[in-house]
Amino acid sequence: MPNPLIKYLQTVFYALLLIGSITIPDSGVVAQELERYTFRSNHMGSQFTIILYAENKEKAERVSTVAFNRIEEINQIMSDYIPESELNTLSSRSGSGEAMKVSEPLYDILRISKEISEETGGMFDVTMGPLTRVWRMTRMMPEPVMPDQKELDDLLSRVGSQYMHLDESNRTVLLEKEGMRLDLGGIAKGYAAEKAVQLMRDMGVPISLLDAGGDITLGDPPPGRDHWEVAVPMKRGENERGHIRMALTGKSVATSGDMFQFVDINGTRYSHILVPTTGLGATRQLQSTVISTNGMHADAYASVLTLMDPEKAIKWINSLEDTEAVIYMNQTDGVKEWKSAGFYPYLLDE
Repeated sequence: MPNPLIKYLQTVFYALLLIGSITIPDSGVVAQELERYTFRSNHMGSQFTIILYAENKEKAERVSTVAFNRIEEINQIMSDYIPESELNTLSSRSGSGEAMKVSEPLYDILRISKEISEETGGMFDVTMGPLTRVWRMTRMMPEPVMPDQKELDDLLSRVGSQYMHLDESNRTVLLEKEGMRLDLGGIAKGYAAEKAVQLMRDMGVPISLLDAGGDITLGDPPPGRDHWEVAVPMKRGENERGHIRMALTGKSVATSGDMFQFVDINGTRYSHILVPTTGLGATRQLQSTVISTNGMHADAYASVLTLMDPEKAIKWINSLEDTEAVIYMNQTDGVKEWKSAGFYPYLLDE
């Protein structure tokens, strides 16, 4: 699970919200006053922020507590940092030849992860755990040293979603190769945010925003408005930062890239996002933001786009339903950008 050493983007997402109470019709008949409440809690190595509208503080606190508890339950299942997590228990059985029955949440996210891996030609791969662990340690070194090729080849031999076998009828997972390790850092926050927003809706709070350390999932818009205003960071130059503002509702948005997380080795800048075919961090300075109706897809696709040629990436995004993206690449002559065809209607600044 991501922390400040792994896919913890530290991107400064924020929502531009109406402040104070607003009166709206209740069921179209009785006017009811809703108040805005904000709650924060640390999970998955990130600060999660919930903004919701509720009738009173008691209900808001109850709903947010249940949502945060659900997020932590998911973390306990899917973290690769917690030794006794279900994910790590599964990884410890790799190469044993024995399939393990897993919980419904873990099976669902592994199933979707494998689908995304196949869809992206292996550029998204949750079996990258052996490599991400090594790069975590590399980034912590006072003077980082590149893993040697022999070590990289050994680690790469344990990677590949084709070695993760899922049996839906029995809800079991078999990790074929010895030494495989799963890492859900590129998708779990999107999953948790989506589940928490749906849970709040089920509890009678459909108006909500959840910022999962940079992965934002939105419920219904604030009272009296038809959207949330969300801003995400963008690169305007090597040392210049700006924001791109969007009008969104009922969507998830995720940003990925090397803006904050990278390691410099012998003058080469390596992103925290690893290339599955080489085991090395990406070296092009790319940042992508993805809008999707699905939190997991937004999370995963944002990482994948930073590994692709931008022209091909946008062409691929244009072929998908309910998915839009913008990509920024830092070049010697400035920052170049690419936007999918359906991205423009969400923009507030352009």
